[in-house]
Amino acid sequence: MVYKGIVKGNVVELEEGVRLPEGTTVEVVVKGPDIEPIVPSGYPNGSPQAILAALDTPPHCTAEDVDAFTEAMEDGKRPIRFEGLFDREEK
Repeated sequence: MVYKGIVKGNVVELEEGVRLPEGTTVEVVVKGPDIEPIVPSGYPNGSPQAILAALDTPPHCTAEDVDAFTEAMEDGKRPIRFEGLFDREEK
């Protein structure tokens, strides 16, 4: 059976005259052009589907952005020490 209703807060109010027994399990399917997706992918924000869609989206950056990022990484490098704290001999 299909019933129509409207959302008010966290409650779905069914159309006039529809009475379901308390505790009835229902499935809500959202339809209609007036429903905007929460994120551009159309999936709820933070959902696994939204995260996978974001990972599948190529970065929108220029070659200059990549060069600036690479330069910043080079500037931030620290020298590598191969001896550990316990490798040092006491003098």
